[in-house]
Amino acid sequence: MNRVFRRNDDVFAAPLDDTTLLLNSDTGRYHGLNPVAARIWELLAEPSDEATLVARLTEEFVVTPEECQREVAAFVSGLRDRGLLLEG
Repeated sequence: MNRVFRRNDDVFAAPLDDTTLLLNSDTGRYHGLNPVAARIWELLAEPSDEATLVARLTEEFVVTPEECQREVAAFVSGLRDRGLLLEG
């Protein structure tokens, strides 16, 4: 019963040095992503659930599944709260 998330089509991303900037065209607000957060954003180019994100990230980064799950859940929640990510 994992919820599937997808990027909001009204959000634009651009790399800048070691960060990725997101612009929510609905709100006019910018958001900066560190490299790990940018990787999650990249993975969300295709709709995905948290379990799939965690599986991919634990393959790519040195992190326990439990810690990764907590961090991904918090990050996805923050993206959703800011209107950058949608369910469905």
